[in-house]
Amino acid sequence: MSAMDFNSWRPEDTARRFAIMFATSLGTFGWLAAWLAYGQNVWIGLLAGVAVAAVLYWPLYLILRQVFRR
Repeated sequence: MSAMDFNSWRPEDTARRFAIMFATSLGTFGWLAAWLAYGQNVWIGLLAGVAVAAVLYWPLYLILRQVFRR
């Protein structure tokens, strides 16, 4: 089994991984904010977090792909 070579990642790979990381982080924050700060049901908060992550993924991916291609 070989180790993962991070230098072989293409800009699209890096952008996709960072977009997933940022979108899930913001989705988790959205879930906690909807659940705790706004007093929503935990399941409604979870749906809000998933919606936030789903909406933010593609714009983040497109922006980060342009950044990493430079």
